[in-house]
Amino acid sequence: MAKLFRTFALVFAALFALSLIVGCGGDGDGDGDEPAAAAFSSATPPSGDLAANGTITVTFDNDPGEVTATPGTVAGSGKSRTITGPFTAGALSLTLTWTNGDGSHTLSYNVTAADETAPTVTGGTVEDGEEDVDPAEINDGGIEITFSEEVSGNIALQTEAGDNVGWIGNVDGTTGTLELVAGKEIGNETTYVIKGTVSDGAGNELAVEITFTTAAKE
Repeated sequence: MAKLFRTFALVFAALFALSLIVGCGGDGDGDGDEPAAAAFSSATPPSGDLAANGTITVTFDNDPGEVTATPGTVAGSGKSRTITGPFTAGALSLTLTWTNGDGSHTLSYNVTAADETAPTVTGGTVEDGEEDVDPAEINDGGIEITFSEEVSGNIALQTEAGDNVGWIGNVDGTTGTLELVAGKEIGNETTYVIKGTVSDGAGNELAVEITFTTAAKE
């Protein structure tokens, strides 16, 4: 009898534990497995003039899931999405909706003529064709390039033969930078080339190529 009672007690305990697991969402469908609802964070540009062939980048505090733009075409993943047209000239009220949190947000712009002008280099640490550049100054302060408008893309520091020197390149807004990596210092009497490709919000590309030569060692 005692053995039968122990068996009954074990079966009861197992059934009770199973009910707790199911009740707490142990089957994977509970609230603990649902992603956090997403909320709109920002847009670039946030408002104002937008070229008919321009691009809008929107970010969220969490992954928004499926995003729809009316009007517009949405691409991307994670917390960021890009929206492209073409958009019709004049006042634009663009409505975003997303599935993760059933959110909605409206952006307002003034759509202007299509942007057909590529960005340009407007300045920087070195100029194309510059000679007698002090390598110590470059190693200490890095290289900066300024552009005529906000761009995205990449730049790299190369040797004249096209080998990557190994510096860290970054493009953000209207500025591109090249930062020294320890052990990758540039030397004297050597020709270097800053190369890369950047594009503006309308997709107009600029091929960057800036050549400079360092000075002889004193």
